[in-house]
Amino acid sequence: MGLNKTIVRNMSRIEARKLGLALLVGCCIVILTYFVSMSETTVDQQLSVAYRVGTVEVVDGKISLQKPERLRKAEGGHGNTAEEKVHRTNFSAISPITAKEEKRESEKPKDEEILPPKREAERSQTMKPQVVEPICDFSDPRTEFCEMKGDVRIHGKSSSVMFVSPYQRSNEWKIVPYVRKQMGNVEKVSVRTASSPGGVPECTINRSVPAIVFALGGFTGNYYHDFTDVLLPLFLTARQFDGEVQFLITNIQVWWLHKYDPIIKRLTRYEFVDLDDSNQVLCHPHVMVGLRFHNDLTIQPARAPNGYSMLDFTAFLRSAYSLQKAHAISLREHPDRKPRLLLVARNGTRRFTNVPEIVQVAEGLNYEVVRADADFGDVAGFAGVVNSCDVIMGVHGAGLTNLVFLPTNAVLIQIVPCCELEGMATHTFGFPSMGAGLNYLEYNITVEESTLSEKYPREHPVFTDPQSLHKQGWFKMGKIYLVKQNVKLDVNRFRPFLVRALDLLGR
Repeated sequence: MGLNKTIVRNMSRIEARKLGLALLVGCCIVILTYFVSMSETTVDQQLSVAYRVGTVEVVDGKISLQKPERLRKAEGGHGNTAEEKVHRTNFSAISPITAKEEKRESEKPKDEEILPPKREAERSQTMKPQVVEPICDFSDPRTEFCEMKGDVRIHGKSSSVMFVSPYQRSNEWKIVPYVRKQMGNVEKVSVRTASSPGGVPECTINRSVPAIVFALGGFTGNYYHDFTDVLLPLFLTARQFDGEVQFLITNIQVWWLHKYDPIIKRLTRYEFVDLDDSNQVLCHPHVMVGLRFHNDLTIQPARAPNGYSMLDFTAFLRSAYSLQKAHAISLREHPDRKPRLLLVARNGTRRFTNVPEIVQVAEGLNYEVVRADADFGDVAGFAGVVNSCDVIMGVHGAGLTNLVFLPTNAVLIQIVPCCELEGMATHTFGFPSMGAGLNYLEYNITVEESTLSEKYPREHPVFTDPQSLHKQGWFKMGKIYLVKQNVKLDVNRFRPFLVRALDLLGR
């Protein structure tokens, strides 16, 4: 392609640019730069003209590839990127005359603009963020969780949470604000999105702190489920705010909140709200519906805010209840001291029927034995007893939940009832104890150690085909293996586990 220099020399700068643009439109992308010589101008210095097409810039004969300004700002905040600084340096080399002409060109009437107004408006629209960020996560088979930041309004009596954002489409979800979304006794909360505040109730109370909406339904009241379904998920969700967060609770149970008052007060500095009885429209800048949940009595640090772990949770509990013992005894450093063994006897189902024999064997191995059944009412009192011990042993049950109060490096010995309950036992207390920095030992009893051997003949499916009962569901299985069964421990068979615990404390 050729171009007559005489024609170009007689063109005004604006006409030349229009010609350049026409060439660009006509064939893909063409970058045309013409530099006049000293003999062709009355100005004493060479003028440099810069054309920018897409992300290609030509300045003083040099080509630089740069992102458009709107993308640099999206990635780098306010455009203070290294690329932009380089561009500003190069652009400042343009002569004052050229700069004045650039300014005049930008101020020309609308009918002289290269892009017609309609196209410019369309281009502006495409520059606005169009991505709709998901606010709810339904991927977990156990729980649902929503999180909103901005204009969030909560109306308690209608169990509704409204999120107003120009980047959200109108939508609605029904959320179970409890970590077991299949629970039928937990009222659902409506989470709605709207692109404008039209038709959305006005705020009656404005708060400056985040809020967490959750329920005290489901299995709340069972000691194990209190921790795995509420207290641990609540720690996982609220601890990052260091008390600057408010709890909005549905299906509230005030007695429960008082029972765990030391934990609740460490997680929030604000009074809780009985959401079911509130007719106010509460407005918070950051709202979560439901609680974060990873697994039963388990934290996965990679998924947790601030990388929290079970070690952080147990340290938090020791602080909340003012427990003094952070580490179990080291028999290497104190070989003459007796480690304390907590024997969780259980007065109901799955209890030991030969406690005196167990105590005798343990004391013969130089243990100081503490006999106690878990006191689920006096949490603070029993937490102090647990924390003073170095080893805890008991039959699978809610009492072993107290492992969360043990000092680091302590030993948990779980006695697993008959028959084929190992997987459930390990999931419930084995993995959580190891995550909490404890040593875990698992003792599986034989048929002869189970009182079921006194109720069923040896050839009964209870012993020969346990899975046939497991397949009938939790309640059928539990009625036999968890309710009807007690344990007569074979102390000679069990003794090596007590020895092993001493070895672990001596490391």
